[in-house]
Amino acid sequence: MAKIAYQLRPPETTTMSPCKLCGSSSPGGQACSDCLCLQLEALIRNKGAVVRWTKSVKAAAEDEALILKYAQRARK
Repeated sequence: MAKIAYQLRPPETTTMSPCKLCGSSSPGGQACSDCLCLQLEALIRNKGAVVRWTKSVKAAAEDEALILKYAQRARK
């Protein structure tokens, strides 16, 4: 789950390279979030739980990026 959360960060916060498994764009060139989510779904046999959790983690990462953007503006 930690690896998935890392992969869900906004692309502008890291270097992007091809996913080791599918070739799509991925932070750090590691397995992308989609590939990792498929592995987690197979492991726990519950796609719905993985989809809900992934959405919430992605929303939190986007919210963090937005808040940091506004904080940076406030410093100027």
